[in-house]
Amino acid sequence: MKEGDLVMVSAEATGLGEPMEAIIDKIETFMGQTLVTVTYTRPTALSGLGGCFVDVHITLKEY
Repeated sequence: MKEGDLVMVSAEATGLGEPMEAIIDKIETFMGQTLVTVTYTRPTALSGLGGCFVDVHITLKEY
């Protein structure tokens, strides 16, 4: 995973009941956890523009 990759954020992480497609903005490590900041490709009023998630909730989007 690297900045600019197209990914899916799990439904559990978003709390919206469905996974969200996103682009990685930033990857950083904090207290032993890898945090991934993303911007959603199709944001909604409920989802907002994006968020920061632990890497276990992020999967690379397969083409």
